[in-house]
Amino acid sequence: MSRNYPKAVVFDLDYTLWPCWCDVHIELPLKNHRPDEIIDSYGYKLALYPDVPSIIKELSENGVKIISASRTPTVHIAKQLINHINIDGTPMYKFFDSSQWGTGSKTKHIMEAARELGMEQELRNGEFILFDDEYRNKDVNSIGCNFVYIRDTDLGLTRDIFEKGLKKYYN
Repeated sequence: MSRNYPKAVVFDLDYTLWPCWCDVHIELPLKNHRPDEIIDSYGYKLALYPDVPSIIKELSENGVKIISASRTPTVHIAKQLINHINIDGTPMYKFFDSSQWGTGSKTKHIMEAARELGMEQELRNGEFILFDDEYRNKDVNSIGCNFVYIRDTDLGLTRDIFEKGLKKYYN
């Protein structure tokens, strides 16, 4: 089956890729419990949602730019998480072409990633898609980024949400 992909996929972090808010639930220092799971100083274990690794690998293997965008005020914790969590033995951070984190809107984060990657025109052409659990971030549509909402009841990014999001915009 041939599939059409966007030029870039943007992922929120908290409650999109993993089941916590890194600024609330995680306490440093971190250590690997397993290659794909970390444990914090209080014994809290954290791994990616089950379908996330295969989705990220698929995008990477198909030349899609992968961007993370998060409003987290604890950038240092998010950075440690993606450095410690592995996808098939590779630190997660190596899959991201751009990471835009910190206060401010997702539109700001995505525009900065597009500038960094030299993809402003692709963004304006609607060739970006954001997967996010906060409905307020649908405002990214105003800059040309398509939006896929992950409801609280969805329990993070799943293969079904990913497939439906791609189909809606790119098939």
